[in-house]
Amino acid sequence: MTAHDSDFRRIQAASRSASPPSGVGALFVIAATFREAGTEERERAAAALELLAAELPEHVLLRTCHRVELVGIARSSTHSRPAATREVHGVEAAERVFLVAGGLDSAVVAEEQLLGQVRGAYETALGACHSGPLLNELFRRAIRFGRRVRSHAAPGGDRSLADRAARWAIANLADPVRGRALVLGTGEMGRILAARFLDAGMAVTVASGRAERAQRLALELERVSGRKPAAASRQEALAAVGQFDVVAVAVRGGRSLLDALGLGHARPLIVDLSSPPALAPGLRASLAGRVCDLDSLAAADATSPLGARESAFRAEARAEALAFAEWAEQRAATGAVARLHARAAGVKERHVARLAREARYDAGQLAAIDAMATAMLNELLHEPTVRLRRRGEAADAVVELFGLGA
Repeated sequence: MTAHDSDFRRIQAASRSASPPSGVGALFVIAATFREAGTEERERAAAALELLAAELPEHVLLRTCHRVELVGIARSSTHSRPAATREVHGVEAAERVFLVAGGLDSAVVAEEQLLGQVRGAYETALGACHSGPLLNELFRRAIRFGRRVRSHAAPGGDRSLADRAARWAIANLADPVRGRALVLGTGEMGRILAARFLDAGMAVTVASGRAERAQRLALELERVSGRKPAAASRQEALAAVGQFDVVAVAVRGGRSLLDALGLGHARPLIVDLSSPPALAPGLRASLAGRVCDLDSLAAADATSPLGARESAFRAEARAEALAFAEWAEQRAATGAVARLHARAAGVKERHVARLAREARYDAGQLAAIDAMATAMLNELLHEPTVRLRRRGEAADAVVELFGLGA
């Protein structure tokens, strides 16, 4: 059994051990980010969380280059989690979703790509029917909050890890205008890296496992910058990798894509934004000081593009989480009230039907009995109903006491 399987089995077994909570108490987030773990540890945690997500009826799984976040509806009040992760529940879980969507938990505050990645993860869950009313409302609110945060970010400066990586590489070149850069990967990170290198006056080649993707990116960059980079297949680029001053890799699943054999005697600057890392383990030591990767970028200091508003937005994230919790508790209370009244009506109807079968009462008498039972139940349930609607957090207790979850 692998470590991933072991993590998953512990989570799965524990998650079946108790009754599920409702309202905001049902919400949990398990996360591994650049703060808790290095790239390799995050990859292991991501594998375990992907297995868990496959077993959860409601979840959104966000996976980026420097974080994995599983947002789910708990089937139990306690469960284990993979190593190198942290877990929060309830209001704290909701607050975390708002912080992540707003880019306030990122290595680059208010980073541009993350909100799109959050939206993409939610839309994937929605399309697969993995997102129910609670998660739908949470992510709609979080995405709206994220857009508001981004609208207040000052222009210029780092807006992504790719911006920060490109700035590092350009700063470490003796003469950027004469520099040659290879960008392996045509996703958003690769596009940003290539654009920044072009802006610095460098000769740029973009490459992909599929040459047509590289051609499309080259044409897009030409329309934006007026300068067209060269385009190549990944195989062609790797064959000539030693000719470049900067080699930037931003691909998924590119483990050990770069090795000493391909570089030969060359010592280019390496930007590795891949997850898992594209740089072969033995090569890092030989290029000491010339490698920039996800973990080193995340640790770098930078000025927040939100300035003094960052603390205000963090407070807003908490307020948004509390407002969502109130909505969730009211929704849970409404559901508990409906189930309580349905249970009472079912009990009444069963007993009235029994009396009807005994044939001791005529239709008028049965109607009177039915009306009396209805009045008694309504009066009995009136005060608990009013209190439950005022105190949504009591819904779980009502469901438990009356056995309404069965």
